[in-house]
Amino acid sequence: MNLGQVDLNLLVVLDALLREQNVTRAAERLHMSQPATSTALARLRKLLGDPLLVKQGRYLRLTPRGEALVEPVREVLGTIEQHIVAPPDFDPAHDERTFNLASSDYVGVVIMRPLLERVNGLMANVRLEMGALSGDAARMIERDEIDLVILPEVLAESMVAGSCSSAPVVRDRYVGAVWSQHPLAGGSLPLDALTRYPYLAYAPPNGCSLMDEDIERAGVTPRVEVTSVNFITMPFLMAGTDLVTIIPESLGKQLAPAAGIELLEPEFPLRPVRESAYWHSRRDADPAHRWLREQLLAVLP
Repeated sequence: MNLGQVDLNLLVVLDALLREQNVTRAAERLHMSQPATSTALARLRKLLGDPLLVKQGRYLRLTPRGEALVEPVREVLGTIEQHIVAPPDFDPAHDERTFNLASSDYVGVVIMRPLLERVNGLMANVRLEMGALSGDAARMIERDEIDLVILPEVLAESMVAGSCSSAPVVRDRYVGAVWSQHPLAGGSLPLDALTRYPYLAYAPPNGCSLMDEDIERAGVTPRVEVTSVNFITMPFLMAGTDLVTIIPESLGKQLAPAAGIELLEPEFPLRPVRESAYWHSRRDADPAHRWLREQLLAVLP
């Protein structure tokens, strides 16, 4: 194949098709018509000698060749975007940019909300899109589908690839919490309270709860009567009950007055809360991304 005969614009179409695995959605992403996108797919199939996308029932799936092209195509386009197309500087008051961020609801309260307060009024044409954590976070970073994700460091060890850069953003600890009229209010949280009283457990979608692992390690099985997939809702579930729970201290301090709860010092060891921001290293020198990271680090407690 002679590279001089290749229309490099087709790489943009190829990237959208590989990401979306759907001609209609790829056309929408590219602001192209569906017939034009289908024509481009036909050209790509001929150029690369592979169907790239094949029907599987009602949907399309990538061929092995198509799957193998996902990362190289994204890498090439990312390099072009950052070193050729992107301006050498970034002015949030005038330049356009959409940043896609993902974090837990807890991080959303203690970090993302202060970030929004800081950049409010500075970003005439900058948009922040906040998303929830998912098991696909690492893949999304690799494919530039997300600019930055904040994860517990113990989870990132197995989820995030070595091609990512990182910066610590959350340093917190877990504490007990009960309704302000609870028998334990005003005291501490002994380990046996988790079996004497009904327990409100944090049950994240990924199924990994660090504090529950520590409780299990201590040899206690809490009397779980309620579970929540969100940290934010947990303090508001406790009013008028004998529930006990464990939440991050910084979140508890912010929500305690509104939720009517009291925080208790645990009488047993719990690992500290350690979360970092992760992004693909190809974004290290991106002026806009660097600006975003600077704003994030500026709001850390």
